[in-house]
Amino acid sequence: FYDNIFVRNRGGSTQSAPKKSFKFEFNTGHHCLFDPQYARVEEFNLNTTYSDKAYIRQSLAFETYALVGSPSSLSFPMRVHRNNEFYGVFAYIEQVDDDFLARNGYDADGALYKMFNQFTSGTSGVEKKTRQYEDNSDLVSFVNNVNNLSGQALSSYLFDNVNIPVVLDYLVGTVLVHQNDHPHKNHYLYRDTNGTGEWFF
Repeated sequence: FYDNIFVRNRGGSTQSAPKKSFKFEFNTGHHCLFDPQYARVEEFNLNTTYSDKAYIRQSLAFETYALVGSPSSLSFPMRVHRNNEFYGVFAYIEQVDDDFLARNGYDADGALYKMFNQFTSGTSGVEKKTRQYEDNSDLVSFVNNVNNLSGQALSSYLFDNVNIPVVLDYLVGTVLVHQNDHPHKNHYLYRDTNGTGEWFF
């Protein structure tokens, strides 16, 4: 039982659907144990299944990403009750945050950004999720170099600053699941700041 937690609607285009998506944020020291085989989480998402009458599209998409080797959220169908009455079947979606990074074997102190632009800015249309004690200069530099370099200079920069295998895995998963939001929104960029310094989706 978790008392007095924060809940809000989430999503962009899905806000117009009759069945909404929700974000649940838990209190410090009382994080959610959703499954004994995983660590507790500070927050999670319940996504609408309004456009997916099979109730498995989102879970299969995240599983596909994981199978091709890309960091991926845990996802599964969840039966939800409200005020002791059936409310609906939703898709549980793991929040991409420091808990997610740790579960996927990455440094939780790396720089994690949620992107809402077409890789055109390191400050506008960007939400920094970790290392909030510093500015976005690492992302600004990355965006500027990728967009302004060309030829051999660009190739060398990419091979030196991008985790190529993980990016390829992500792109394969994106094609397989026909992920239409990429690359203009709803994806994350991560930099292994304290390790290789490399970026990936």
